[in-house]
Amino acid sequence: MLFARYIALGDSISIDIYPASDASLRYPGRASTDRLGAASLLARNDDQLWPDFRGRDLHTREPSLRFDSITADGATTHTLLGQVDRIRRDDEPTLVTITAGGNDLLEFIGWSAASPAREIAARLRTAVTRVLELRPNSLVLIGTVYDPSDGTNRLPGVPGLLDHEAKWLTEYNELVRQLVASDPRLRLADIHQHFLGHGLAAPEPERWYLRESIIEPSARGASEVRRVWLELIGG
Repeated sequence: MLFARYIALGDSISIDIYPASDASLRYPGRASTDRLGAASLLARNDDQLWPDFRGRDLHTREPSLRFDSITADGATTHTLLGQVDRIRRDDEPTLVTITAGGNDLLEFIGWSAASPAREIAARLRTAVTRVLELRPNSLVLIGTVYDPSDGTNRLPGVPGLLDHEAKWLTEYNELVRQLVASDPRLRLADIHQHFLGHGLAAPEPERWYLRESIIEPSARGASEVRRVWLELIGG
């Protein structure tokens, strides 16, 4: 399927800031641009930094493609609802990527009451429903939330085990899977599964997270998110 427009929605799993910062430190002089987030790479690869992905981007498929990034650092599913409101109604063939839910879950670290997963997933469902209303001729790739702890249930700077929070993450990701199964225009981008083994349980060189902030994607991590999306659209 050829797309006339690509709309990226969501949080820092999609944005340029952290991958660009990482690339400047780990690969000085190799990148040709600072547009190195997952969404930007899907739209147009940086052939200098990632030569293996040369020609594997939306721009190569359709040079006239229009790219709208409506993403934000720290975005939650509340933010996502506002991002969706910025989408113009149109029936042009559209690709939409969504990464959301992780920051919502982080806000509940230490929470002792009931799981927040269903409430977070309900906002995601509302946002997706609205996207499909505004862009009926669209393919929407919805990401699961990754686990930087790699199942250890520990995060740097957070005391104790995050056992309850780990269960909420599992619950939320399962609700994302259920949402994707509800409409043929939706696809599961299982970022969680793809990133397993590349977090805190892995040696430093094999991690796909930012060294300075384990909850953010590194340059390699952004490329790997892009890889998940590409596989879903036959790239």
